[in-house]
Amino acid sequence: MRTIFISLIIAAFVLGSCSREPDYFHKDYKLKDLVWKRFDIFWFDVPVQKNDVLDFYLTVSTNENYPLDKFWVNITFYTPDGTTRSRDYDFDLKDKEGNWLGDSNDGVWKIKLPVRRDMTIYEKGICKVRVENKYSKYELPGVAEVGLTARKSRK
Repeated sequence: MRTIFISLIIAAFVLGSCSREPDYFHKDYKLKDLVWKRFDIFWFDVPVQKNDVLDFYLTVSTNENYPLDKFWVNITFYTPDGTTRSRDYDFDLKDKEGNWLGDSNDGVWKIKLPVRRDMTIYEKGICKVRVENKYSKYELPGVAEVGLTARKSRK
């Protein structure tokens, strides 16, 4: 009985550690003075292969000085085949009770926000991704980092 129990624990550990796909691409921009200025646009160059199917996530790190429950950005994808896909996003950073979403480390919350799932790439090259702050004022305080993660889709 003990052998079966130990075998189940080992199997659960092995399966759990193998189930998470590693990041295909990840890059963070650290913001000077924890302020994202309205017209500071971040560019990410994601190397892609023909027929890649990717999931994209925006990663945001904020602190207690972030004044809002929402995060407004425009994200535009420029794929190697010349296709442009652009959309405004309105992300929730807190739950209904006002608690921060994501993981906290010394007063900084890192939140992974789903942007695009199952995006098929039709040509090898660089997929350029543009992330623009859509906050209506010039400076958005309390933002420590803005990043982009791409993972192979499980599709």
